[in-house]
Amino acid sequence: MHPIWTLGHSTLAPEDFIRLIQGAGIQAIADVRSIPFSGRQPHYSSPNLGHLLEKAGIRHVYLGDLVGGRPRHSGLYTPTGRADFRAMAQSEWFLRGLERILAGLEKMSIGLMCGEEDPLPCHRGLLIAPELVARGLEPRHLRKAGRVETQSELEDRMLAAAGMEPSQGDLFLTGGHSGPSRVGLAREILAEKHAWRLESPQTDDSGGHLE
Repeated sequence: MHPIWTLGHSTLAPEDFIRLIQGAGIQAIADVRSIPFSGRQPHYSSPNLGHLLEKAGIRHVYLGDLVGGRPRHSGLYTPTGRADFRAMAQSEWFLRGLERILAGLEKMSIGLMCGEEDPLPCHRGLLIAPELVARGLEPRHLRKAGRVETQSELEDRMLAAAGMEPSQGDLFLTGGHSGPSRVGLAREILAEKHAWRLESPQTDDSGGHLE
């Protein structure tokens, strides 16, 4: 199986974005934004993004309707109106999207693209990557200037951002392997802060809202 990456277009110029992708050896981009639109960076809006990638010989597919961070179904929100990542991960739409990603990885290296440069507050880091890990994959997170952040490095940052000590090999809370993982708890804390809410303002997704 080929490598799986995540990345965000952020405010990169188109040529720098293509250079970033090619430098990592990514052969296809899966757009995981719920709304494939960027008011500040129109070259990353559909269909412009597809044309940009096609010209560079990079394949492109839209999966934001399946694995995006803004679910269309009311049952996938918490009572407070927050996107419920735990419920979303078990939904038929999300599972169908994961199946398509896994099938694609049999043929080529794929980059899961959203708007934010940092995967920590983004649903690709809080929702999609953990489900890939649960299926035996090790996502790599492509950052500025081609820096690669490993999944374990991202998880340590999540622990720190949630006010928890970085992992020392003990990923579980009291209760052993039957209890929730410390990283899982950290993700829940961060999702409460960063996940889409129904009352959230609709801003350019490079700012983190149109996932």
